[in-house]
Amino acid sequence: MALRVSFGEWEVESLPEDGGRLSSLRFLGRDLLTQKPESFHAPIKDFGLFETRPVYGYDDCFPSADPCRYPTVDWQIPDHGELCWLKWEARQTLDSLEFQARSLVLPIRFQRRMTFAESSLTWSFRVANSGLVELPFQHVMHPLMPLREITSISLPDFSRIVEDYRKEKLSLTNPEEVEKWLLGHPAGKVSMLYLQRLSTGRVTIGFSNDLRISVEFPVELFSTLGIWWDNEGYPDEEGCRRVECAFEPIPGSASRLSEAYLEGKCLRVKPGEAIAWNIRWIIEKAQRAKSVS
Repeated sequence: MALRVSFGEWEVESLPEDGGRLSSLRFLGRDLLTQKPESFHAPIKDFGLFETRPVYGYDDCFPSADPCRYPTVDWQIPDHGELCWLKWEARQTLDSLEFQARSLVLPIRFQRRMTFAESSLTWSFRVANSGLVELPFQHVMHPLMPLREITSISLPDFSRIVEDYRKEKLSLTNPEEVEKWLLGHPAGKVSMLYLQRLSTGRVTIGFSNDLRISVEFPVELFSTLGIWWDNEGYPDEEGCRRVECAFEPIPGSASRLSEAYLEGKCLRVKPGEAIAWNIRWIIEKAQRAKSVS
């Protein structure tokens, strides 16, 4: 059952039983996320488990985004993590929505709280470990945005860039080159970028409706910014291709827990304790210059 609520200019629709998905997030009546497709069928080819259901809106990827072996338990983490396959609990407060889910494999309780203000949204995450050993994990926000509405991207400086989808070698060296390269993608092109060793934890996305979203995240925890950019190229089958993008703070150099664990860059929660962090979206309505007569 959908949970629909409003907080001032914010409108939210969530599906707690469908992996805690946000099926709609609107500000001033504008969609910030992709919408449920009018029709859906899974690709014939194997594009991963995640593609067997409609892909849109927002999910949390935990304890890894890409499928991999869990480092300390004999468990193959599913595509886009475990949480998006579970039923969640949800409740509304005066200014927030609170969600939680319990892992079926790990002694973990995951919480997401969304606190709405006049022109900002604070995402508060908390991972509690009720077990007897320390548990490594990654958390990757997965907000799919309408690519055709994106008109500008202001990125932080980075030390290294990796293209992980086509394994394309890139000579891009600064944020402006990356912005131009992404906005110039022709139809049919897909990219997954990792901007590594960031200078700051901030990216600003400009929409064609004059809205700008600045995403602020703790760079000491999330040292990489993942950028998924799909301009009608994935999944590459008739009737399945989407137009979407996502900007994803990542702990580690890529969205695979197995790699982040070996690098020593994954997040960890000690037995009987919890770890929490915030990611903030700041919304700005750009002012159009008035013409002089």
